[in-house]
Amino acid sequence: MRALRQALEQDPKNGPLWAHYAELLLQNEDSPSKSPSAAAPTHSGRPGVSPEAIEALRNAVDLGAGGVRIATELIRSLRVSGRLAEAVIRVEKMLSDATHPRLQLEHAWVLALRDENEDAARVYQSAVESDPSLADVEFEERLGLRASGTSPRIGRASRGTGPSEQPLQSQEQPFDPEPDRDESIHEESTPEGGSEMTDRREAVQASHQPDEDAAEESASHLAWGDIFTTFRDVAGLDDVKDQIRLRIIAPFQNEKIYQAFGRSAGGGLLLYGPPGCGKTFVARATAGEIGARFVSIGINEILDRWIGQSEKVIHALFDQARANAPTVLFFDEFDALGGSRGVGDNQFFRTVVDQLLQEMDGVGGVNEGVLVFAATNLPWHVDAAFRRPGRFDRVIFVPPPDEAARRKILATHIEPLPTATPIDVDRLAKRTTLFSGADLRALCERASERALSASLRTNEVVPVTQDDFERGLEEVRSTAEEWIATARNHAKYSNQGGRYDDVIRFLKSINRW
Repeated sequence: MRALRQALEQDPKNGPLWAHYAELLLQNEDSPSKSPSAAAPTHSGRPGVSPEAIEALRNAVDLGAGGVRIATELIRSLRVSGRLAEAVIRVEKMLSDATHPRLQLEHAWVLALRDENEDAARVYQSAVESDPSLADVEFEERLGLRASGTSPRIGRASRGTGPSEQPLQSQEQPFDPEPDRDESIHEESTPEGGSEMTDRREAVQASHQPDEDAAEESASHLAWGDIFTTFRDVAGLDDVKDQIRLRIIAPFQNEKIYQAFGRSAGGGLLLYGPPGCGKTFVARATAGEIGARFVSIGINEILDRWIGQSEKVIHALFDQARANAPTVLFFDEFDALGGSRGVGDNQFFRTVVDQLLQEMDGVGGVNEGVLVFAATNLPWHVDAAFRRPGRFDRVIFVPPPDEAARRKILATHIEPLPTATPIDVDRLAKRTTLFSGADLRALCERASERALSASLRTNEVVPVTQDDFERGLEEVRSTAEEWIATARNHAKYSNQGGRYDDVIRFLKSINRW
């Protein structure tokens, strides 16, 4: 903490560092906000979060760091500390810029504590309509939206102590399930003391109980086809490919030797790094190298609003993978599904993570020939249990492409464009340091827009020129820069066990350490 404070004294405009500092403060202090009573402070305001943590959150938000997660935590901290005037001013300004259900829910709690229940009910209904997982039975009763004693919502455990009562990391919700748009969030009272919404919900629940057939059907709808992408199609990333060849591909190609050592082909691989740098493409190419089926699994294809159904889908998914080995199961944006079980305040995600861990351990069957790949931009949010040997024991950093790789990527995207004179790809590769593969594609698209527009006006094909690319470089920037700033803070202050040593080596190589 002392090192962090010194770093902030040297660089007080470092927004991501302020956010990280606030996170550590909230983790370390014995905050009264951890108790239910802290959810509803009186207007006199018993302090719920330390002034130092609140100030760090203010600085992070004012510097534009941390996005909605940090903004929501600031409002929560102000709320539980009784600073309602500042909370309402800040949250209304935030919501005027962009609407987000969690911020709306915090807004509703602040309004309720200011005895503005009518406005609180309106904001709460808007939040839950956007994200039904935020529904809170006791809060609904408090606002007069539900008769006391009626059945709670199906899905996440209800809370009566206000949203996000845990410190900063508890804010992070790995995934917001797709809301059922057929359910109106505006309840109308019935003479029996219940509500039309409650009656409708109970009827729907009765007709949608989880079952094995539905889970197997969900798994079978995924893309189980074979693919033909290999490492020859991956530009650069030679070190990453070498690590995968040794750790993943070799056991499939030398099965007898590995069996002699009591080891089998299979296992887990977690790829992490800046967005758009080819993590998914590398995973696809690995499947192609070993002739395995590649199954890309979206979070929305797993999570189900009905209790127990998500776990059944995961089990069915692994069962089908075992029956069709070799198979690569690929989970993108894995931090959304495999987020720390200390993150979030409901049992729903805990049981989903537990089920996934059991399947990776082979509790539901032998996993020989089943590879579980995952990719994330936020490795610091992945549950530590996944890094245990036998699960994602292979964690590989995927950096932005180097100059040679950028040259190849640019040439690939420039080749189909109409050009009258050669484009200086070498010059472009030198000027696009830290550009991801996605950034390079965006550059080529931006460069061709002027020629495309001119072609539409003249009804003749106008070639793309070097000048178009030079103009494009003035508009397109590296999207990896923000990730690098955040990763630097984690590597510097949270590198327990050397988990981010690869990041440190990369940062040193680009003079960012």
